[in-house]
Amino acid sequence: MRRVVAILLALSLPFTGPPLAAKRAPRLALDGVWKTDCLPIGKNGRHGFVTRLEISGMAVVAATQIFAHNTCDVPTVATDYRAVMVSWRTMDDGTTDFEHDVRSITMTPDAEDVVATYNASQASGCGLGGGWKLNVARDVAGRFCAPFAFPATGTRLYERAWVSGDEMRIGSFPIVWTNTSPDRRPTTPGLMVFHRQSVGRDK
Repeated sequence: MRRVVAILLALSLPFTGPPLAAKRAPRLALDGVWKTDCLPIGKNGRHGFVTRLEISGMAVVAATQIFAHNTCDVPTVATDYRAVMVSWRTMDDGTTDFEHDVRSITMTPDAEDVVATYNASQASGCGLGGGWKLNVARDVAGRFCAPFAFPATGTRLYERAWVSGDEMRIGSFPIVWTNTSPDRRPTTPGLMVFHRQSVGRDK
């Protein structure tokens, strides 16, 4: 009788089944490592640059290397950008709107002639008044480093990205830095194409 009662009791309990696996949050379409080709910059496109961008969860890290020639052969100046992703959302048209707060922007001269140019006067070298050294990074957040007016640390940037397969275009970054309010969010993709190097991990 006890065995029958135990079976009936077991049958009366709700069946929950095996525990469900925890549902992972969807990965941001921008997550991963992206890199541009060698692109021209400067007067008549005589210089070259390459930008590497990594977005991993809330962290945004970018490195732009400028070269003496448009073949991207001799490095002259490196810029490092770090930010934290604040929010993001995928729009109905497939674009991704996101905001990121500036944490740091530094520049590092890689060539002696660049050091000499940056130390030439009070106004040159991002207006830091000299003190530049070879392969030594300096904080340039909030400063004008021709031709770029970098935002200050803590500035929130309003951005939009267009992702198609393994290619991404960003409306402003890393050329335009004036998108500091929602009404300045870009509405058209930039000309630079980032190629996906690796996919970010699920969070």
